[in-house]
Amino acid sequence: MTDVDVLIIGSGLTGTSLASTLLNSSSNLRVVIVDARKLCSGATGRNGGHVKTMAYATWEHHKQAFGVQEALRIAAFEHSHLKTMIDAIRHKNIKCDLLMTKGVDAYYDSKCFKRAVAALADMREHGPHLAEQYTVYTDRYTIREVMKLSDQCIGAISVPAASLWPYKFVMWLLNDMVEAQKLNVQAHTTVQKIEDNQGDDVAEVVTNRGTIKARHVVHASNGWLGHLVPELRPFISPVRGNVVRYGSVARGLQILTEASSQSPSALGLDSEFSFWLRYAAKDYDYLVQRKSGDVVVGRAGTGRRSTGDDSQTDLPAMKHLGDFAGDAARFHGF
Repeated sequence: MTDVDVLIIGSGLTGTSLASTLLNSSSNLRVVIVDARKLCSGATGRNGGHVKTMAYATWEHHKQAFGVQEALRIAAFEHSHLKTMIDAIRHKNIKCDLLMTKGVDAYYDSKCFKRAVAALADMREHGPHLAEQYTVYTDRYTIREVMKLSDQCIGAISVPAASLWPYKFVMWLLNDMVEAQKLNVQAHTTVQKIEDNQGDDVAEVVTNRGTIKARHVVHASNGWLGHLVPELRPFISPVRGNVVRYGSVARGLQILTEASSQSPSALGLDSEFSFWLRYAAKDYDYLVQRKSGDVVVGRAGTGRRSTGDDSQTDLPAMKHLGDFAGDAARFHGF
């Protein structure tokens, strides 16, 4: 058995960021990260890379459930992530393709757009300092000519945002901590059960490679959390993510560069914008345009399954994403 101060289950963005924060505050802590698969191979590894909030969309729910003041605290917490992530990346000089953007929620359903605008207006009554960060667009020139969206887009709401490559961000942090001999990382180590008896100073974490005694255990993996903590199954469930990448445009053997007058984007987009394309309340795609011209598109709405099995992809979602470039030209106007 090995004794540690903190055992973190999951090597994605949450688990790795927590380990970095703990070790920055106390270098004497014994911290270990375990992951059932390869490092950062779960949801973070297939994340499109948005650093963006749409707090107005959850404003009414939070206000009704928790009251105005708590809803404001939640919204402020969400908004704080952009600056926190940017500061961390720049302070540590992490090479993760950070790009400042305008995060655009593009609405294709009039009822959804009206609800969003109304929620933002109500949020402005209680928290103008938060609501003022959003801009509502309904003019056709901005939607069609600037954002390159089609006439079928009812309206859009933007907020300062950023995009990055989550896998690069996580692996840089892990490498930095491991090389400094501050962190113990164990991949392909599945937590089978946790023996945590009342009154004991440590919990016994039983894995397929042995047992670890830990003073604190942190669950940072929604894909496996319901198995280890069954009482949380009604509230947290894994959803299989689906994402594709469209490469930049090539002219013969010459890849178009930033210096070129023509956009290298496969969809003719400007990297100034990142998008959530909202077709209905629970049906939407997201899109990140990297500066190199690569386009990352994910199916965030219908067509995906609630499952912790990442060995397969969801056929309807992947079919949609595989056809996205053609559909975008016809439907979105890209």
